[in-house]
Amino acid sequence: MKLVLLSIMFLTMTVAATTAQVRPVDIPRQIYGKVQVVDATTLEFRKSAQTVRLAGYEAPRLEQTATSDGVDWPVGQVSRAWMILRTLGQDVNCAPIARDANGVIFAHCFVGETNLAATAIAEGIGYAFNYRGEPQVPAYFDIERKARGLGYGVWSSPDLLPPWLYTASTANGEKARDPSLESDGGLPLPLPVVPAKSPTPNDVHGG
Repeated sequence: MKLVLLSIMFLTMTVAATTAQVRPVDIPRQIYGKVQVVDATTLEFRKSAQTVRLAGYEAPRLEQTATSDGVDWPVGQVSRAWMILRTLGQDVNCAPIARDANGVIFAHCFVGETNLAATAIAEGIGYAFNYRGEPQVPAYFDIERKARGLGYGVWSSPDLLPPWLYTASTANGEKARDPSLESDGGLPLPLPVVPAKSPTPNDVHGG
């Protein structure tokens, strides 16, 4: 596992280094220090108050629940708790890439040699995922396939909606109840998922 994580670290740092050549002037090269976990994918650095979202990674929404072997469990809260335990009292080192549609920096982040996104995906805590404009990390999808095959975490609950589909279905439900409701300004939705004969990881993850 350590070898895999080291490989992912090399790959993601290479992606970050390549992107740095065209990094906007307002994007720092590195953000380092203690963090407050906002949700399972978003960190706020305590000293600088900078908010960072993990690139190439998505996790269940905080209110989502899963059912595994007939047992209900708060999958969204578990994902957030996992990130808290991984970062609590630790210095987090992030290599920023760019800003998303909401102006939030997205980055590859590490605690020591541990790539937070890659490890979360490997343990079934969340999903390999790319919003529009984010560079893809193919290794994340390879790691996800292994976690899915082993039935880890989110993959142990067959009826669990991925967070981007859950958000879309919730938004559609609200509009159906009250057409006057407007967007709540949350994360931008990925491209619509169009079933194909043989969907690839990028197709089903909005990449």
